[in-house]
Amino acid sequence: MGRMSELALEIEELYEDGFSPDEIAEELVIPMEWVMAALYEYDESLGDSEDGDFVSAMRSAGWGTDEDYGGGCDML
Repeated sequence: MGRMSELALEIEELYEDGFSPDEIAEELVIPMEWVMAALYEYDESLGDSEDGDFVSAMRSAGWGTDEDYGGGCDML
């Protein structure tokens, strides 16, 4: 197994053990970009920038955004 494959496995194991991406980068003394790239390969849902986002949740619920309905709070 190559060094990068070993590193990816180390990253995955630390992530499964509850380490945050920042902690993993610090523990392995590697750039954060390497950690995130390995974690995206491991779990593609981590790359979803709208996951858990309030606006995307409202869109999913059918509420849209102010821009979708023509403006802000002009009800007064």
